[in-house]
Amino acid sequence: MQKSGKVINIEKDKIYIITSNNEFVTLTKNTAEPIVGELYEGEELKKTATWKYLLSVVCIILLFFSLRKLYLDNKYNYSVIVDMNCSLKMDVNGSNKITKVEGISSGGYKMKQLVSLDHKTLDEALHLILDESIKQKYLTKANSDDGFKISIFVTGNKNKIPINITEFNRYAETHDFNVILNNNGQAPIN
Repeated sequence: MQKSGKVINIEKDKIYIITSNNEFVTLTKNTAEPIVGELYEGEELKKTATWKYLLSVVCIILLFFSLRKLYLDNKYNYSVIVDMNCSLKMDVNGSNKITKVEGISSGGYKMKQLVSLDHKTLDEALHLILDESIKQKYLTKANSDDGFKISIFVTGNKNKIPINITEFNRYAETHDFNVILNNNGQAPIN
């Protein structure tokens, strides 16, 4: 917007004027050289609002976290083989979600058909497998009396991500089963 008035100050490319309505306005410098006390006409300097900068920063941060989540959801991290008298192999991504399930034994194939494990967390999947194993009588009270151990083998964990199944350990103990976790060939952890 074009404004004109008397020049009161000059700073590099900014010209400060006072208009005939006694309004203080900042103009951008044009080809005419301003002189303090003289009349000057030019385009009013538009200030960018702070909220626009903040909005851009927030959008960039959201984009970064969205891309990170997308990357982690599609990145294959490790495989987990579970043996509860039925064997299953599950691929787990960076978000600790199950991406693929394969039955290794005949009981495992049946378990895969009975229980939907895709997109569940590892802890949730182990809970569901234990419940269904008890329901299908793959695991019985006699197994727990004999000190039967639920074996969990982790393979392909190149980044050595710590596998936290403490919640599942507690849940298995309520059914009198012990859990053995073998993470990339490391000694079993109880």
